[in-house]
Amino acid sequence: MHLSANPPFCLEADWLNAQAFRWKQEGDWLYGIVGGKLIKVREDGDGIKFEGDAPEEAVRSYFRLDEDIAAVHATLREADPVHMPRLIKDYGHIRVLRQDPWECLAAYICSPLAKIERIGSMVETLANKYGETRTLGDEKRRSFPSPQRLAKVDEAEMNRLRLGLKKARTLHKVAQDIALRELDLDALSRVPLAEARKRLRKYDGIGPKIADCVCLFSLGKDEAFPVDTNIEAALERRYGLGGTLTSKREWACATFGPNAGYAGQMLFLDQLVEKRRQQVQDRYASEDSTIVIDGKVLYHETGEHGHDFDDGSSVLHIHEGWDVPHTHRKEDVFDAWDRGERD
Repeated sequence: MHLSANPPFCLEADWLNAQAFRWKQEGDWLYGIVGGKLIKVREDGDGIKFEGDAPEEAVRSYFRLDEDIAAVHATLREADPVHMPRLIKDYGHIRVLRQDPWECLAAYICSPLAKIERIGSMVETLANKYGETRTLGDEKRRSFPSPQRLAKVDEAEMNRLRLGLKKARTLHKVAQDIALRELDLDALSRVPLAEARKRLRKYDGIGPKIADCVCLFSLGKDEAFPVDTNIEAALERRYGLGGTLTSKREWACATFGPNAGYAGQMLFLDQLVEKRRQQVQDRYASEDSTIVIDGKVLYHETGEHGHDFDDGSSVLHIHEGWDVPHTHRKEDVFDAWDRGERD
């Protein structure tokens, strides 16, 4: 089934898994669980094509295809006419997902001190151990277990999954409270951000970042601005912000207003690209080679005699054997470096 999306929109595993963690790419298709159902989805013309048993409206809501994203971008350009236009040009095709609140909360409880791949592995472990099988063609996945299911799991057994002692304890306590109706995640979507954050943070193991992530990615609070190490670095690099994480979050919320979450996600993705650029630069900083791609001479030192990336930044040292598209977009170069396609 084809579903149209308000432009700009582009479906990519990188930004999906930066928010939700369990999407798997097989060829042109991305497989994931939406509304408790296994679906596969890919970009298709002005929107997406999906297959599976999930209701159309559930898929539309999850990917926020009907979002007035042009209006979001307009407010961000007005809030920051210096940096936001370029960030929107590079990353304005993303959406802030509308995930299932329980799975989102459980995933971010698992997130402290873990990379994206590790978080996905922990969430997948919980699903494979306690979830229900979902099938789509030859593909089989397990849905994330309900809080009622996890509440029945012995805490000692959960500890053996090696999530981390504190994470297992927090997850077990939250699951129990939801099962006992002492915590109503749906109700949190109807209260102000400060109140939702306060209720989530009463649990040991749920700090400001986790609470803000849950509010942003599942409770419809686009004004939330989670600050992790990448976003903190981006704020320091682009805006010169020092101070505490709290002061940085407060500055961002005041600056970007009701769409602060979108600003944060674009800053996050841009910082990942910057980190990869720095890794390339550090790797080849001591080399003194002249590299030619498509007849253009490329240098890693200054770029003065080389070709610039399409966005104007200087090319670093690039191996001739790398599989880099002719556009020379810096994201393509770094993707090639990440894949290890070098001499």
